[in-house]
Amino acid sequence: MTTRQESAAPLPLEAPVRRVVLLEDRAQVVRSGIVELATGSHRLRISGVTPLAADRTLTARLPEKVRLDETRMCRRWRIGTAEQPPDAAAVEAEVIRLKSLLDDQRDSMQALSQQRALLDQAVCLYVDNVNQVLPYASDYQARWETELEALQQQRRQLDQGWHQQEQQRDDIKRQLAAAELKRRVDHRPDHVLEADCEISVTASEPGRCAIEVEYTVPCALWRPIHRATLRHGKVAFECEAAVWQATGEDWSDVDLKFSTARPTQRSEPPTLVDDLVRVRRKQEKKVSVRVREEKIATTGEGAAADEGLPGVDDGGETRLLDAAVRTTVVADGQMRRVAISAFEVDGEIDRVCCSELAPLVHLRSRQVNAGRHPILAGPVDIVRESGYVGRSEIGFVAVGERFALGWGSEDGLRVRRERREKRDTTMLTGKQVITRTVELFLSNLDDQPAAFELQERIPVSEIDKVKVALEAKECAPAAAADDQGILRWPIKLPPLGTQQVKLVFTITASSDVQGL
Repeated sequence: MTTRQESAAPLPLEAPVRRVVLLEDRAQVVRSGIVELATGSHRLRISGVTPLAADRTLTARLPEKVRLDETRMCRRWRIGTAEQPPDAAAVEAEVIRLKSLLDDQRDSMQALSQQRALLDQAVCLYVDNVNQVLPYASDYQARWETELEALQQQRRQLDQGWHQQEQQRDDIKRQLAAAELKRRVDHRPDHVLEADCEISVTASEPGRCAIEVEYTVPCALWRPIHRATLRHGKVAFECEAAVWQATGEDWSDVDLKFSTARPTQRSEPPTLVDDLVRVRRKQEKKVSVRVREEKIATTGEGAAADEGLPGVDDGGETRLLDAAVRTTVVADGQMRRVAISAFEVDGEIDRVCCSELAPLVHLRSRQVNAGRHPILAGPVDIVRESGYVGRSEIGFVAVGERFALGWGSEDGLRVRRERREKRDTTMLTGKQVITRTVELFLSNLDDQPAAFELQERIPVSEIDKVKVALEAKECAPAAAADDQGILRWPIKLPPLGTQQVKLVFTITASSDVQGL
């Protein structure tokens, strides 16, 4: 009895995609369905499964009264136009029809071209005949003009027919290009390869059985993307997921989850190598220095993470985020934005200018992450009351942590920066002294007063032979540098007002220092 049931045709099982967990470079797909089973062994088939499913990850979950015997993927090639789905056959038939019309159109135009050539030859022969007869004719024959005009009339009719045929040919070419594009986009080669999931089970008693199948597929990924909106001093922050998938199966009205797990990441200790110590002769020391940009390592303010391998920065802890609504994602490889969560908080609004990086005054807000989960690192679309401003970037922000956002520059404020440098070397000791002067010219072009924070910086020395000193007496207004060499001035400009800021500092180095 078992052999007869197993050799019979498998029972169809309607098990659409219910849940999808998206990882950094793959997706875990869960299908579920209910089937009526009698006592004994059965073979169930789930049709429409993507052929990209990894066989090793295929698992099935059954109730206790049903035993799982085997799960496998069955793939087959679909050959022939008649076996293609109806939409594919219709598109293919349209392409064949348009190509046939195009061939007929080319034949008609070729025939018209031959008629035009013959008519031109007839006109030339007629004119040559008239030229030969005219010197010996007693008078001018009126029929010559009439017959020549008739030939020209036929030529104009052929030209008109040629232009009409040319327009029809161009229209058919456009329709053919659109049909071929649809065939390439909607019916890729992976659609020809079909796959089914077959499950062999044994039921101990008859009844309805709920079956859940899970497998992993490539060609699917997600990345965090955000949108920030500033209105009336409040910041609305929306966390979303940018989803791409070209797995060959559509996910219709599914429960999406987004995971930061890295299943392919290897966890092995580093390989230890020998550190050889060598002895060499003492040499005359020359200190070689260079100026480098150093990022200030701080926490908070939502600073963007260092550039590295593309992926999802989750702060070192694997997280699983749920989509806000059930979503449909078509397997066309196009990006879709899926909402995850959102929150709205009051922002501390101010203006700041880092003139060394950009001569602009930026609107800045500082707020707290009031969401239920951390903000993952990613791009942020910036929107103000006037509309879309641009795109920024944010790093990992924990729950309750403060972070900053830039909202574009203020058009009414202008900053011009000028930098001068003077080098001196003492005659006896060879000590090097470099004096640098930075002048900033600030202007307010609006009819309203403006206040912002101006930031400048001076180098910070890491060796004793190079010293950096701020010339406080020559700086106007007075300011002091912090441990990172950052100077800050609170600026208040009246309507249509101006102000000048001057910064002077010296770099003193010994004679054996090179590279300044």
